[in-house]
Amino acid sequence: MIVADLHLHSVYSDGVLTPAELIQQAVLRGVRYAALTDHDTTEGYSAAVEAARQLGVVLIPAVEITCFELGQELHVLGYGIAIDDARLQEHARAARERRLRRLERMLGHCRRLGLWVTLEELFDHTPGQMLGRPHLAAALVRRGYCATIREAFAQYLEPGRPAYEPPETFPVVRALGLIHATGGVAVLAHPRRVFCSPRLLLSLIRRGFDGIEVFHPAHGPELRAYYAGFARCHRLLLTGGSDFHGTRPYDAINFGTVGLTAEHIDAFLERLSGCW
Repeated sequence: MIVADLHLHSVYSDGVLTPAELIQQAVLRGVRYAALTDHDTTEGYSAAVEAARQLGVVLIPAVEITCFELGQELHVLGYGIAIDDARLQEHARAARERRLRRLERMLGHCRRLGLWVTLEELFDHTPGQMLGRPHLAAALVRRGYCATIREAFAQYLEPGRPAYEPPETFPVVRALGLIHATGGVAVLAHPRRVFCSPRLLLSLIRRGFDGIEVFHPAHGPELRAYYAGFARCHRLLLTGGSDFHGTRPYDAINFGTVGLTAEHIDAFLERLSGCW
């Protein structure tokens, strides 16, 4: 039985639910431990804390940091971080600026394609400040240029498509340093999305990761068994979650069915006990 979901996104990055709504859904789905892992921001944490307190959910302070190096996008989950640390807030400020510069370039590509979307429109439909491709995709759907967000990505916003713009460089080592400096543990998110080669995975883990996201919707049973064995062999934390955004048809199915069992969350919390 799944009791913990350590990978959830709210409206403060690229999800559709408020932090309070996420916690309410967690309770309805039997999730007793949760982590709000918005991209490059902890803006929604205080609202999640209040909802978790009222509904009896254990909320683990967390963030998901977006990295880009050598043409590869990588995500690093940080758990047990000091939410109010000034270094995290500075990272959020700088990340917002990088994202805005990228979006302005993508909006320019869109205009050249005859797709008229403005930055102001994106902000009007987003309570948080961490704008990204999902917000642009949603705008393309609202404007009638695409039928679905998935279509918007496939036609315009994925690598190699005409409106795509790569992120600015942000190396993994900086994410690891930030998470560790703020008292947290660093976990490699959804490795299947990035790595197929065990050698590449091992070289990345050796940079200083503390754990690996074993349980994720992108990982089938065989991959979960492989990553679990890899984690145990290298004495890494095992984490997992639904990666819920609410923008995809399968999100509702995964929330409450992908994550950690009581045994796994106990081991995770024991390792994390010195962090928060």
